[in-house]
Amino acid sequence: MNRTIPLWGEQGGFFMLYMKAQNIAYSIGTRKLLDIKELTIHEGERIGLVGKNGQGKSLLIRYLMGELDVLPQVEWHASFGWLKQLNESNKAERKSGGEQTLAKLEDLFERKNKLLFLDEPTNNLDWDHIEKLEERLKSHQGALIVVAHDRMLLDQVCDKIWELEDSHLKEYNGTYSFYEEQKALERDQQYQEHEKYIKEKRRMEDRIRQKRTQSKGMRKPPKRMGNSEWQLGKNKAAGKQKKVERVSKTLERRLDRLQKVEKPFEWDQVKMEFDHFTPYRGRFLLQLKDFEVKVSNQRLFHVNRLSLLTGKKTALIGRNGAGKSTFINELLDRKNDLFPNGVSIGYFNQKLEEMPEEVTVLEYAKQESRLEESKVRIVLARLRFFEDDMNKRIAALSGGERVKLALARLLVSEHQLLILDEPTNHLDAEAIDALEQLVNEYPGSLLFVTHDRTFVSRTADHLWMIQDQKIVAFEGTWDEWEESRQKSETVDEDSYDRMALETRMTELISRLSIPASSDDQQVLEREYQEVLKKLQELKK
Repeated sequence: MNRTIPLWGEQGGFFMLYMKAQNIAYSIGTRKLLDIKELTIHEGERIGLVGKNGQGKSLLIRYLMGELDVLPQVEWHASFGWLKQLNESNKAERKSGGEQTLAKLEDLFERKNKLLFLDEPTNNLDWDHIEKLEERLKSHQGALIVVAHDRMLLDQVCDKIWELEDSHLKEYNGTYSFYEEQKALERDQQYQEHEKYIKEKRRMEDRIRQKRTQSKGMRKPPKRMGNSEWQLGKNKAAGKQKKVERVSKTLERRLDRLQKVEKPFEWDQVKMEFDHFTPYRGRFLLQLKDFEVKVSNQRLFHVNRLSLLTGKKTALIGRNGAGKSTFINELLDRKNDLFPNGVSIGYFNQKLEEMPEEVTVLEYAKQESRLEESKVRIVLARLRFFEDDMNKRIAALSGGERVKLALARLLVSEHQLLILDEPTNHLDAEAIDALEQLVNEYPGSLLFVTHDRTFVSRTADHLWMIQDQKIVAFEGTWDEWEESRQKSETVDEDSYDRMALETRMTELISRLSIPASSDDQQVLEREYQEVLKKLQELKK
């Protein structure tokens, strides 16, 4: 039977221990994936579990659940539920991926467990359903652990971040935004420590060279000293030489013991230059008028007027089933009729089965590029393909690595328009950050579909939103759209308040015109002045 253990918190007050795990260790071959001394989860904690792909986030949950070939040292003090990540085999069911995720989430919440483990709960969900999920998670009374690539959900829901890297877990007490800020500070501190290390290393190396030079000079007699004098002072010089050599050896040992501080990864600081890019000179890449989007003769939505502006990064947003991918496919099928002659279009989707298995990473990336190989390597490096990966065959790559390689190939091919359908799926947060920077640097135009709200917020400067079976265009960023919506809502509220105040003002004027006692007249007069003041403030 589960039991809760009350503990006294650092800030005072009791909180309940829900789970305690010790000596977490797991390896595959010679690679150590988990090496964590202790983990605890308490009542009220909302923890985001993050880390690069392949670090073992899902593996850690499976370990705690006893699904691996080891016996875990786990104490459970509360009822718990687990939402497994939706895998590819589930997608063979009649239900869509989004419907399966929603059904599993509903089942999880109905069980009313105190401790929830959720592995990628936003998979295949549209924005509306993700926002509803956020509200449910916020209102959960127990504790939860969330593995998610949706950075906005982590920011909205979690107040603690666990980062899994190189088999170890590091804890950050704060939101995901706080975690990002701390990582940036750690990077800056590492730069400073690296500079200190380099400075001290050079200083010691200079002193060692000086002592070696000094020692060599002691083996020869001074220019003004004759051989007979040198022979008499030779023993004394030998003693001084040994002393200098001892100092040199001591410095060498100190240099060997000097703690090495690696320089932080800095490919992100290398900005791409697209030397051979030929921009499209027209104002519009696409102009639609009275355009119908249908599936099996069923209308999904209607486009009255819509323009794709040259040089813009346009996000296509809509609920699942609204017709985003259908619209993209129709544009591509009719590209010869819809787009200007000579416009080069690159397309990315999730169907990566056609990638040639025997071709290497570098060969595939540069097949359609006019850029120098060094610049192709920069893009690959920024998407975390390093020197050791260049000659890997595509057959050896994971799903996430294939996505990154397909995106790298498009970015170096210098198409004038890139159309990307869910480019952030299967990517970890670090790779998405790198993709955001590359997209922002890309000199061409982009049209993309994504459920990643943070990606839209950081990259899009133009929005197409499918609403009520039509597309609404907004020239601006997502933050600007949110701000305009809030202003619109505020204006509506102000209009409602003004109408109410004006109605009350009419009533007061009518009552003041009727004879009454002096006390009643004073009360009505005071209220009249208050309403008048509020109306004047609203008009301002």
